Amino acid sequence: MSTVDKTQVTSINTQSISYTVLIGATGGIGQEIAKQLCAHNRPLVLVGRNTQTLAKLHSELTQAYPNAIIEAKACDLSVPASQDELVMALGDLSRVTSHNSVPNQIDTVILNAGINDFALLTDQSDALLEQMMLVNVSYPLQLIKRLLPILIAQDKPSQVISIGSTFGSIGYPGFSAYSASKFALRGATQALGREYSDTQVRFRYFAPRGTKTTMNSDAVVQMNEELKVNMDAPEHVAHALVKFMEGKNTSQHLGFPERFFAWLNRIFPSVVGNAINKDVPTIKRYAQRRA
Repeated sequence: MSTVDKTQVTSINTQSISYTVLIGATGGIGQEIAKQLCAHNRPLVLVGRNTQTLAKLHSELTQAYPNAIIEAKACDLSVPASQDELVMALGDLSRVTSHNSVPNQIDTVILNAGINDFALLTDQSDALLEQMMLVNVSYPLQLIKRLLPILIAQDKPSQVISIGSTFGSIGYPGFSAYSASKFALRGATQALGREYSDTQVRFRYFAPRGTKTTMNSDAVVQMNEELKVNMDAPEHVAHALVKFMEGKNTSQHLGFPERFFAWLNRIFPSVVGNAINKDVPTIKRYAQRRA
């Protein structure tokens, strides 16, 4: 596993360092989350698969926030050995003691890695469908399974935040595989919160709506414009996430009317379905572009 050097710290630490571990740090939302965390003086561990992109982000952040405590760890979540190396490094980091021999800890783990594909199911390959579930659900669960012993053993509370989606509460045409993966992530997060309710580890779920990043194709952006569907800037999502981190709610859905429809879909799914079905011709027209 590749490790990027830590930033220079201008003074000796006299208190325990509480790290936030950001999985998927190099994506559009991930980079903005990293900036917001640094701006809020949160010691940070950046985790990403692409070593060069990770190093570039690390360099930019250390220049912008010279007094920040920032680590960067390269990890390919699809490789179990790479996950093991990351967990070992995080375990070592949490065991390091500060100047007064108080052990550091992992305060927050943000599960932000994910992929998307806007297309009709019949146009998606079996390999892509499998990859969607692996990246969005299986790999995060595998990593948390490895991290839990470290989090549970700590003296202080910690939290795991899964970055979901509005489509984890509303099945949406053109996003059937993505919706399935985010529904699964939401269910797993809820189940883990109950499974480990007798520990100091909290599991929380944060669901943005459509966001203006390269993860969404031109077809998605144009479709949303035609359907008058709002999309948020990644800076807005990151700001809301940092605020959510500091709160106590188990989950949060961003944006209106998406937040309302996520609630309504649990109670009266046919009402939401009828509203969406009117847009299916437009959705299919854009989905078939695969742009």
